[in-house]
Amino acid sequence: MPIPKINITNPEAIELIRKIQSGEIYIPIKAWWQKYKWFTIAGFVIVILLIALAIGKKASEKTPLPVFIPPEIEDVVPTEQIIIKSEFSALKEEIQSINTDLPDPFIPVYDNAINLEEAVY
Repeated sequence: MPIPKINITNPEAIELIRKIQSGEIYIPIKAWWQKYKWFTIAGFVIVILLIALAIGKKASEKTPLPVFIPPEIEDVVPTEQIIIKSEFSALKEEIQSINTDLPDPFIPVYDNAINLEEAVY
């Protein structure tokens, strides 16, 4: 079956076909691209980064959180203390055994005869 030939008679369609064939229709698109080229590239980069973040988030949600268990603590063995006696050992023990508690404060005697309104001359 032969393909029928289509004759275009609409003057606007003929003008549009002529502009497409000559490349005249691409001039405004090229001017827009040159004006907004870096904004468009930055937008594509941001979209790619957002997609990467979404994929990373989904991947991290699927992996379980690692559980860190501290190592076992060995029993602490106290070190042997070597007691050295010297001529000042008794003095050291006396100083360490001094009672540092303060004595009760002295309570003054209450005197009714004191008149605070009298002036001292």
